[in-house]
Amino acid sequence: MTESADLGQEIAQLEATVAEFRAKIAAEPEMAYPAYADALMELSGARAEAGQPEAALNAAIEGVEEYRRLFDAQPADFAVPLASALNILSNRLSEQGRDEDGRAAGDEALQLARRALDVAPDQARFVIVSTLMNQSGRSWRAGQALRAIEEMGTAVEIFREGGEAMYPQLGVMIDALHRNAMALAEGARWEEAVEVRRMTAKVFPPDRVPAPVHHLLALTMQQAAFAASRDGRPGSALPLVEEAAELARGLAEGAPDQYRLFLAQSLANLASRQHEAHADPEALESALEAVNTFQEVANVDPASAVVPLAATLETFASILATLGYHDQARNVLAQREQLQGAMRPVEE
Repeated sequence: MTESADLGQEIAQLEATVAEFRAKIAAEPEMAYPAYADALMELSGARAEAGQPEAALNAAIEGVEEYRRLFDAQPADFAVPLASALNILSNRLSEQGRDEDGRAAGDEALQLARRALDVAPDQARFVIVSTLMNQSGRSWRAGQALRAIEEMGTAVEIFREGGEAMYPQLGVMIDALHRNAMALAEGARWEEAVEVRRMTAKVFPPDRVPAPVHHLLALTMQQAAFAASRDGRPGSALPLVEEAAELARGLAEGAPDQYRLFLAQSLANLASRQHEAHADPEALESALEAVNTFQEVANVDPASAVVPLAATLETFASILATLGYHDQARNVLAQREQLQGAMRPVEE
């Protein structure tokens, strides 16, 4: 049976379940059934997956109404389920281009879930995090960058407060932050992209941040620094490449075989940005360390090190010349020529 047929069968079964509960409620209007509300929300998700957005929205609206009846009867037991249903409804509304209505449903979900933190902390916290990430998406679409960043930052803080109980949702959280950072980078919104990468690191305990998370943060910082330099703001670029180099140094200390090349590249970027900002004594130190690190890499992986080493030698020579060390600069350029000469037969 195909996936489409499986989905169709699931929808048919859910519709049959919903019809049974409607018949029960018609006979006993004062009754409310949790399973009925659950079936409606599951039906909403299945219809959305099947490309039926309007039918998905209608099922979600009906599901929320049923959860409201349950909540009115037993608020302590159904605050979180109603909040979760409202969060789902907010997504169904946004899928129909109704972001403002979606935000209103999300706001109600947040209020309910926050009030339920004392009663069901883990479940309520997950609903809050999910809803805030959805609200952040609406803020991005509305061009409200500061609001979006604030909502994402709050989601990260609440996630961290949950401790190990939130770890089953760690993959979902990381994926959402990564997709946001990538979209911001593609739109050249580097300041926000760096901020989102920082949030990704904050999801983990400080002593357990995975190396790839720091690697992506450092890369994004270097890209942001290059953009700032290109736009004529070398001073703004410096703090970014300085922090990126420190992150790279930590990565190389923990896994030298994997990250020594990245450290060399980061130091070379740091030297370039320092040279552009006329911080040439500091640039000289960075360039020298970059060259030495590239040479260490070249001992075990020359193919990866030679090209960036040649570019770094050119920067090194320019720094030396600026500082008045013209003979040394000529020597470095001669070394660069020798290196490029050795590369040509390999390239050919």
